[in-house]
Amino acid sequence: MKKCVKCGLDENYTGITFDDKDVCNYCNFYEKHKVEINDEKSLELKFQEKIKRAKELASKNGAKYDCLVGFSGGKDSTYIIYQLKNIYNMRVLAFTFNNGFSTQYGKDNIENALSKLNVDHITFSMDDLKLRKQYSMCVKMMKNFCSVCFHNMHYYSYLFAYQNKIPMIVNGRTIGQILQCAEDTDRIEPFETSMNLKDFEHQMFKGLEERTEKSGKIEYLKEIDHIEAVSYFAYHKVSEEETMKFLEEKIGWKRPKGVSGHADCWAHAMAEYLSIQKHGHPIRKGELAVLIRQGDMTIEEAEKILEKDRENFQEVSMETKEKFYNRIQV
Repeated sequence: MKKCVKCGLDENYTGITFDDKDVCNYCNFYEKHKVEINDEKSLELKFQEKIKRAKELASKNGAKYDCLVGFSGGKDSTYIIYQLKNIYNMRVLAFTFNNGFSTQYGKDNIENALSKLNVDHITFSMDDLKLRKQYSMCVKMMKNFCSVCFHNMHYYSYLFAYQNKIPMIVNGRTIGQILQCAEDTDRIEPFETSMNLKDFEHQMFKGLEERTEKSGKIEYLKEIDHIEAVSYFAYHKVSEEETMKFLEEKIGWKRPKGVSGHADCWAHAMAEYLSIQKHGHPIRKGELAVLIRQGDMTIEEAEKILEKDRENFQEVSMETKEKFYNRIQV
């Protein structure tokens, strides 16, 4: 099987192509833009400009908050809220999407963080029958359900921000998640940010959003085209270990024990299981390839992590499967 000589991605990976030196299109894109991607000083200035603009707009609009931040209780969202409030002096509103997949671990971390961070917080939900239908359809057609959470979380965050005149939504997507399938700068951070829901989802769906909009199956809030979506980690290089150590010291955050993946979502094992069934590899394969390109990991180290993920999620317990399918059953 052909593999990229630089990052190790193989020919079965989504959208991959190779040049005559067996280097993949994603590595070539990264090589072309690596200076801008890794220029921490320039990225920080760019981020500060966005913060300044959001504060000015919020003040002009008479908004109570400068930004919205999705909050699951995991390390990334907790870290972002801390930084925005204490380093950038943002008026932050944290929001949590109640999708039925939250773990007690995530809930406990949310409760602890809110007691320490002094930020306002809301939890929202949607019509559960509609949500179940979306989960069932996506699992049946695409062997995926994370995209449903992704869309609804950002759909309602855009709607809420619009209704309350909040100019910015900050998310915890990592640079690996953002760049794993990037081959041009169109609507990709840190090159461009999105001012509406459809452009923001282009980063994840790579054109699928065009087809779903035309089909009428998904609403993209066309009237909302002035709220900036910002991925904090596109402008700040912070490792997972650095994030966890920081939160442990500052607010007594608890790291997950004996769990691989997202400990704040009990259905994560099913997401990995379905990814292996559909693509033949765990979810974070492309994310690890980005770390290899950045020099933060070797191909061999990434392969060991992926092999462990395969061992953990090649199969899941009958109890987990039953719980999952009962949750999404219409």
